[in-house]
Amino acid sequence: MSIQKLLLAILQMFSWLILLRILLGWVNPRPRNEILIMIIRMTEMVLAPIRSLIPLRGIDLSPILAWLLIQLLMKLIVQTGT
Repeated sequence: MSIQKLLLAILQMFSWLILLRILLGWVNPRPRNEILIMIIRMTEMVLAPIRSLIPLRGIDLSPILAWLLIQLLMKLIVQTGT
């Protein structure tokens, strides 16, 4: 597996995890849900730095911004790899 494919796979995984976190936030499952806790722990390493750069009170836009940045990175990687 090339480095490009590995990086794309990791970015895709984070993209799906962030989307899941957004959707689960709307549904608001039990706070002790093990799947939700795992998703929060895995995505927090991406979202926390964005949240510290763009502090907004009341609404957290960091998941949307992170998802858009990941999509942009994936496009750049695909374009430079061809």
